[in-house]
Amino acid sequence: MFVVLGHTLTICSNYYNYDSSLFKICSFFMIPIFLIITGMFSRRSKKKPITRAKKMFVIYAFAQIIVSLYYAYCLKIISSSKSIFIPRFTLWYLLTTSELYLVEYILRKSSYKKMLLLSILIALFSGFLPFVSNTFSITRTLAFLPFFVIGYYQEDIKLFAKVKKYKKIAIYLVLVITIWFLFHQHFFSFKDTYMKYNYYAYGTPMMCFLKRILLYIFSVIYSVFIFNIMPHKKLFFTKVGEYSLTIYLVHGIILKTVKHFKLFLNNAFLGTLLLYVSTLAICLIIHFIIKKIRLLGGKKFDYKCTRLSKKESILFQETA
Repeated sequence: MFVVLGHTLTICSNYYNYDSSLFKICSFFMIPIFLIITGMFSRRSKKKPITRAKKMFVIYAFAQIIVSLYYAYCLKIISSSKSIFIPRFTLWYLLTTSELYLVEYILRKSSYKKMLLLSILIALFSGFLPFVSNTFSITRTLAFLPFFVIGYYQEDIKLFAKVKKYKKIAIYLVLVITIWFLFHQHFFSFKDTYMKYNYYAYGTPMMCFLKRILLYIFSVIYSVFIFNIMPHKKLFFTKVGEYSLTIYLVHGIILKTVKHFKLFLNNAFLGTLLLYVSTLAICLIIHFIIKKIRLLGGKKFDYKCTRLSKKESILFQETA
């Protein structure tokens, strides 16, 4: 939901010409937490890393081709000759995840202290390598590697136990950083928060290196804060979490379409709110349709007609 909000603010701020610093604040924690959670589930998975990497890459490749064709021939916002190896808008995360799954083979055989330190060093110094670019999302994969490692080793680190200890400190620091940032919002450009390119694409490499260190510090502080206020029970939006892949794949297309055809209201606040809500709603509807087609595609099959115990029937429905 934060990712959709961030991208909605980016699209709307350009059209309505208002300040988009809120998106930069969201970027301090939304992708880092996404990677931490990805690392957590990755370690719990019983499937081989190579199997998950292949599956994620297939999803990415299919989405990349469809989206590229749509952007090039329908919206005409990119050239048809643009490299297919550069992820479109939001799709970089799928490719990065696919690459990070392969890192598991190294993580399994190493101690968390060594790998955490090594991942931080790789993330920081990879920006000095001019050949590391956005192609295959390599830059972002390396830049966000430490967060995936934290998630993967969260049980060894005892992440959530430590997070609770710093709840009050995190609240104060988030408040201070947010106030400071609102008065110095131009300190970080969008390129900085995206961590999409190497340091030479921004300007002075050493300054970018120091900014990235500061970004990591901010990301840790904001992530600690978010983890502390995160609900520990099911709420009305918990179910939406099951639809995250559909939302991630579809929302970028919707936002780009709205931007291309300028389908905005005259009022900036209402226009942004309506676009955000309608984008989420359309994604949920599409997921519901896909789910129904997948489950009801075989008309002759009905799990209610099968001879299953009540417990087996419930398990089957949940699995389906």
